[in-house]
Formats: sequence, C-alpha cells, structure tokens
Amino acid sequence: MFDVIVIGAGPAGMMAAGRSAELGNKTLLLEKTDSSGKKLLLSGNSRCNITNNCESVEGFINNFSESGKFLRNAFSTFFNKELLRFFRKRGLDFKVEPGGKVFPITDRAEDVLYILVKYVKDSRCQILYRKEVSDIVKQGDIFEISTRDSSIYSAKKAILATGGLSYPQTGSTGFGFHIAKKLGHTVIKPKPGLTGVILKTNFLKEWQGVSFEDAGVSVYSGDKLIHKDRGEMIFTHFGISGPVILHMSHIVYDALDSGKRVFLSVDFKPGLNHHELGLLFHEEFKTNPARKISNSLKEFVPARLVKRFLKAMPIDPDKKLNQVSKEEIKAILEKLKGFRLNVESVRPIQEAMVTCGGVSVKEIDPKTMESKILKGLYFAGELIDIDGKTGGYNLQAAFSTGWIAGESLL
Repeated sequence: MFDVIVIGAGPAGMMAAGRSAELGNKTLLLEKTDSSGKKLLLSGNSRCNITNNCESVEGFINNFSESGKFLRNAFSTFFNKELLRFFRKRGLDFKVEPGGKVFPITDRAEDVLYILVKYVKDSRCQILYRKEVSDIVKQGDIFEISTRDSSIYSAKKAILATGGLSYPQTGSTGFGFHIAKKLGHTVIKPKPGLTGVILKTNFLKEWQGVSFEDAGVSVYSGDKLIHKDRGEMIFTHFGISGPVILHMSHIVYDALDSGKRVFLSVDFKPGLNHHELGLLFHEEFKTNPARKISNSLKEFVPARLVKRFLKAMPIDPDKKLNQVSKEEIKAILEKLKGFRLNVESVRPIQEAMVTCGGVSVKEIDPKTMESKILKGLYFAGELIDIDGKTGGYNLQAAFSTGWIAGESLL
C-alpha cells in the first residue's frame, strides 16, 4: 500500500512524485515506457526551453489560452524563479535567449532530465518502468491501479500526469483522458496545438525553406477575419510554419472544424502601411525605370517568391518599371500586404508540440490540483486543459502543476 501513486514520468509526474516523497509520503511512480522524460528530451530541439523569464504572473498567463487563468494560484506558489532555483540548487545553471526563453547553460535537455530523475530517487520515491496502467478504480478510500502485466497497486491518493496526445512515441497516447472520463470528469475535445498549417497550393517546392523574421498573418473563416498576429514564419514542404503560425494553429483548426473555408492572408511588409510601401515603390520606379519588375521585387520579398508572386496577378516578369501601369502597381502593393493562401488542414495532433483541450479546469481545484469530483485524485501537466505559446510556457505549467499536486497530498 502506497500513500501516493503518480502515473506518468514526464516533467509534471516527476516533479509531483519527487515533491510527494520529499514530504514523507510513500510514493510510487509508474511509467509505461522504458525511461523517464522522453518528450522532455525532445523539447527545445533537445536543448530544453525549460521556462520563460517573464517576470509577472499575469504577463506569463497572457501567453496561454483562456483557461490559462487556472494557473494563477500554481504560479503564485511555484513560478519560474522557484523552478530555476530548484535546478541551480542541484548544480545546473541557465541562460536567457531572445524572447525570454530560458535554456540550461549546457544546451542539453539530458542535464535537466538527470536532475529530475535524481530528485525523484533521492526523495526515496520508487520508480517502475514498463508499467502501462490499464485501469483505475476507487474502492472506498483506496485507489486500485491495474497494469497490463496484471499487477495491481494500491494507494490512498493518485496523480494523473499522463500527458496529452502529441508525440505518442514518447508515451503520450491520451490514456489519461479515457481514465478521467471514466472517473467522472469532463474532457474538452483534444486538438493539435503549436503545429504547422497545410496549404492548398502547387508551388510549395519553390517556396520551401523561405523564411521571414517578421510577417503579418491574418486568419479568415469564410470571408470573416477571425485572428491576426505577427512574427517569424517559414514555408515548408507541407505549407507554412514558424512561431506566428504555431500560435494560431488551434484557431485555424477550430475554423476548419466548423466546416468553413479557411485562408491565410500574409503581409510581407507589416512594418509599413500601404502609403509608406507605395512611397518606397515610387522611389524605386523613379530611380530605376528601366529595371525589370522581377528584379525590382527582390528588394521587397525573397527572390524565390518573385516568380509565383507576379504570376498570381499576373504581370510579365520581364516588364520594365516604366511600363508597369498604375493598376498593376496597386495590385503588387495589395499582394505584398495581403497574399492569400488557402488552407487545407493543420498537421496532425501526433506531430503537434502540445495538446489543446483536456480535463476541464472547472473540475480541478487550482490551489491543490485535486479533483472536485473524486476526492484523492489529482491532475498535473498537459493532461489538463491548459496550453500556452512556444517559449517555455508549457513546460513551466507542467512543473508548477506537478509541484502543487505533490505538495498538496499531506
């Protein structure tokens, strides 16, 4: 008989198990795969963007979806400063990169994982690998947890930290959603978050690899503008990706799911309004009247985009600037400020960085992570319906909810 059983040895599960055992609970951590932290090792291109150095809790929460407000209590207790202090105390220092992204100074996710596993073991928590949980039932005040190898483990309290549906090869198969439903919880439909967008176009090979440090992207459902943002973007073999696209991918998914026709409008020059861009064009036309329009456009967009860009209007690429009509100039300006790309779908949830949706936050106590429906059941990490932008936000949420769950078990 254990005091606590934690299911899932990801960041949230390890933090919960370690904290629980550190406080004196007889704790067991069950992991279905052969090792801990498989998804953690992939994070930040295997460098582990562990958190963000955003100083205020409210500013941090603003980088989450609407349900991110649920994290206010957890962050008020265990925030980025506490997280970094935890690791520094154990010998790992960090550095801050653009956007406030915090990485271990060694650039190795393995070093973060090593400390977490050591913390769990040093706290005298027992870890069992290759223990895939098949069922959880509560008999009176005791949780009976069955595994696929026919073992049964008993505990007074249980923490579900099984992750979402993204990267199933790391062990995240959505099992926790099934169990949460079985135990009476509402599960908001899981969907891909922070994933690329697949485009309906035949020129991706021409544009693949072309990137922009600053592009404006608007999402249209039908003919209605539903979202707009600005940031880094890259064309890929399947369509379009990069931070600005990843952050809006769940919005694109919802629009497609509603049955509407969806397209993106890309502003290649978001730092200039139409008038300012027009003045630059006028100066170019005045200075180089005999220059081909195809060569001139390379001053405004990457060279590999020019051919398709002019074909979309259409304008003869060999046309000299002094031969371009006012109507054609207007068309070029409109395309530069709003190039339309029809959307086919988003990349599947299995490839997404995070899972949007999950166990409803309305049914979890934000101060303890305990279920409001079943006493003694706790939740931590991506299993909960919280999702943030790239930049270390999601990992911080995993660590914070894990810490709070582990600390609330006395």
